[in-house]
Amino acid sequence: MKTKGGLLFTFVLLLTFFLPSEVSHAVIKERHEYERTGNVFWEAQTDEMLVALTFDDGPHPANTPELLDLLKKHNVHATFFVVGKWVDAYPELAHRIVDEGHEIANHTYSHNYDEQISKDTLMDEIEKTNVLLESELGFRPTFFRPVGGYYTDEIIEAAIDLNQDVLLWSWHQDPRDWAGPRMESIAAHILNGITPGDVILLHDGGGDREETLKAVDRIIPILKHRGYSFATASQLLHSNTPSPASS
Repeated sequence: MKTKGGLLFTFVLLLTFFLPSEVSHAVIKERHEYERTGNVFWEAQTDEMLVALTFDDGPHPANTPELLDLLKKHNVHATFFVVGKWVDAYPELAHRIVDEGHEIANHTYSHNYDEQISKDTLMDEIEKTNVLLESELGFRPTFFRPVGGYYTDEIIEAAIDLNQDVLLWSWHQDPRDWAGPRMESIAAHILNGITPGDVILLHDGGGDREETLKAVDRIIPILKHRGYSFATASQLLHSNTPSPASS
């Protein structure tokens, strides 16, 4: 015979089972369904020996200048997914990124990890960075990358409604450099899995990125020797021809 407390527990358990949870509110489709929109990308479909280096979470006062020096040394252009609050703090670095021929893209203003973020809140985050970049640099970025690589209907729709394409990254090109692996591990992960059209995920912000910088210095000449050229995200996804400085 069930007690009153036991019946209450059973009732709560049934509610928990049948009522939708917070997670169920986030509608997530298969990747190919988002790709069919023509506004969401993980990599380029190409046979050309062309790849894109992308860097998240900057600009950073120590890492970003050193990275820019490396890219200049190797005559390579990349795409920087910047966080608005760091552009606010270091606007001169955003200017330098653009002045040296790299592409800037949007990675929200506050960089909060939240898969359940509402569409309105995310649009505010994206637009705040768009307005800041337009004020500082004179243009609105083409691409948006969601924090943590989260993608739901609301996250995708927020970017598309602001006329921005969503660029994630090639799933096999995330060496998790943010977790602090050694340079050898980062470089091996990229080099062992590289294929034409890849979008490589790395970070210039968020902490000490010395191992990432060493890996970048190693992989660029090796990939060039293998016949690869480097492009910005826009060049990779919207053009068949890289800029001369990317090869």
